[in-house]
Amino acid sequence: DWAAYEGKTVEIMWQESDATQIDIVENFAMPALQAIQDEYGVNFTWVSSVDSSIQQLAATGTLSDIFFGTVSQELRQSGVVMDIAPILTADTYLEDTYTTPGFFYFKDQIWSLSTGVDSFYNGMWYYNKEMLADNGIDEASLATWDGFMAACEKLDAAGIQPIAMCTQGAQLGQFVLSNQIIANDVDAYRAFLNGDKTATSGEGYINAMNQFRSTVELGYYGTGANTLGMSDAISSFGYGETAFLYSPSWNNPAIVEAANDEFTIGQMWHPVVTDAYTQGTYVAGWGSPLSGWAVNASTEDPVLTVQVCKEIVKAEAARHLAAGLGTNHVQDGAPTPLNYIEADRFVLREGVTEYLNGWWQNTIDNACTTEWDQALTGLAADEEVDVDAILAQLDAAWQANTFFD
Repeated sequence: DWAAYEGKTVEIMWQESDATQIDIVENFAMPALQAIQDEYGVNFTWVSSVDSSIQQLAATGTLSDIFFGTVSQELRQSGVVMDIAPILTADTYLEDTYTTPGFFYFKDQIWSLSTGVDSFYNGMWYYNKEMLADNGIDEASLATWDGFMAACEKLDAAGIQPIAMCTQGAQLGQFVLSNQIIANDVDAYRAFLNGDKTATSGEGYINAMNQFRSTVELGYYGTGANTLGMSDAISSFGYGETAFLYSPSWNNPAIVEAANDEFTIGQMWHPVVTDAYTQGTYVAGWGSPLSGWAVNASTEDPVLTVQVCKEIVKAEAARHLAAGLGTNHVQDGAPTPLNYIEADRFVLREGVTEYLNGWWQNTIDNACTTEWDQALTGLAADEEVDVDAILAQLDAAWQANTFFD
């Protein structure tokens, strides 16, 4: 009931340096809130967050009611940010509004709202259909890890680099290893999402790490994989230098542009390792429950402030739909696929049984993140590495992790 808040003011801090958020805020969120302001007299003030420290703003009492960013462990533990789960779960808003409401939870808490916490974006394997056919590789064989590795071996023997992929720590962790662990043991992956201290000693996790490392040691990524940027990986695939590309699906427009109609692009979910799973049953989605529009714990009226967050996210979702992108937010109508591989991905998504959050390294506290990402990057190193030592380094970081404490 907006009329009950006539004369109230809500201040919103946003990232004016981010091109996507500029479009969301200036062209969708600001007009939506302005309409409410004009009709009901609720006032909305927007301020830029460029070079602003949330912690410092909170300490000086100048933090906005709503801010966009990452809800760090420090912010949660110091009481700067509000757990908005009690307000959001007072009714059926989450179930009525989001296709995957579970993505917003960190344990039993909800620290932010955003359509970026999303089951819509996924890590995908893309492949050059003509190159596979020319080398006698059946696309259906790629559904299993053994079949995929056999295809890579065949391509490598023909002098073709099988894979282009950005395998720097964060990128590697977000999708590649997420899905590799899922492909071995989905329960092992759930252990990560729940902060289980035994997660790094499970067979599924260890197998996944060794399987990835074996593709590196066999040379299937070429040289310099752990320093390769995503744009360079896409270009390599588009130029026909590799048969496979692994990329987040939001790069679909760039991937189609790079290929320039020189070949037909196919795509698939991550190959499965165990007979217990069918390819595409369990898939890692995008986003973190700790990143989005968050509420200052000192806001004067939490219910009003959370309602404003809802309106911003609704506008954010409208922007994505207008741009031809899907969203976790329930919208009238469906987006028109941007290109043929996006249309194919929409079809592939129909077979998914469960989406799991793909950003599992965001469940590691700041003190351990650097060590964790360095160790992951080491798995993709050209030179010979001690995998057991890397696994020990990852385990030590995980055991020191206090994120779930």
